[in-house]
Amino acid sequence: MSDEQRNNKRPRFNKGGSDDAKRGPKPSASDEPLSETKRAILQNFTNYRDTLDAHYDQRERIIKCSRDITALSKKIVFSLLRITQDTPEKVFKDAEFKHAQVLELFRKVSVELQGSNAYKYNRQVTPGLQEYIEAIGLWTFLQHDALITKEQVLDKLSVEGADGQRRPLVEVTDVDYILGISDLPGEVNRYCINSIGKGDHEAVERCLVFLRNLKEGINLLMCSGRIKDLDKKVPVLDSSLEKTEKAYYSMSIRETEMAKIGHTAVEAAEPAA
Repeated sequence: MSDEQRNNKRPRFNKGGSDDAKRGPKPSASDEPLSETKRAILQNFTNYRDTLDAHYDQRERIIKCSRDITALSKKIVFSLLRITQDTPEKVFKDAEFKHAQVLELFRKVSVELQGSNAYKYNRQVTPGLQEYIEAIGLWTFLQHDALITKEQVLDKLSVEGADGQRRPLVEVTDVDYILGISDLPGEVNRYCINSIGKGDHEAVERCLVFLRNLKEGINLLMCSGRIKDLDKKVPVLDSSLEKTEKAYYSMSIRETEMAKIGHTAVEAAEPAA
């Protein structure tokens, strides 16, 4: 190919520059002045963003506090279960100390649960609240051999305000209370097994009567209407009740056999005497 043909194939450029180059860079959309409508829309979405950020931040604070309440409530349960090893006075004193710490956490989270927020964020706070009800429910059972009532839960959660009136720090719904006491069977069963090691037949019998009454009450609730998540806790209740019944029956049979052996041994020793 000759040099003349190569030159003919080269692109020809406008010596004066293209039209785009003459016009200069196109103005971007951000450089254009906003209309009142666009400005209002942007402001609305900015407000939506700030509202959602505040909501998620508040939600995370409540979840964190609920987890702390759960952890400390479990420590109360562990302290109470040592009642078969330590004196009741020492166990309940330790539980009182931990309970005061739990109330401080409830005081902290109560700031986030004012007004309608108590229902808005109930799902976030209810795990810690249920664990707390389980802990003080076990406490009431060990002290008074009775099931804690919702009024007693509210009284435990109440603190004296500036006006001298006692008010609960957080709202406790009926569902929170029912789900909280539904977790009790597992801890009562642990106390029952620990009591067997000490040979405390009376404590085992009290556990059995308590769990049977609790089972009867929860069955009535199941018949009256569906409570969310309650059906998940019923199998645990049935399992704990079955374990307690077997433990009670085994202990009763063992005591009866031991009594017969002792009576036979006495009768065999009398002729020799």
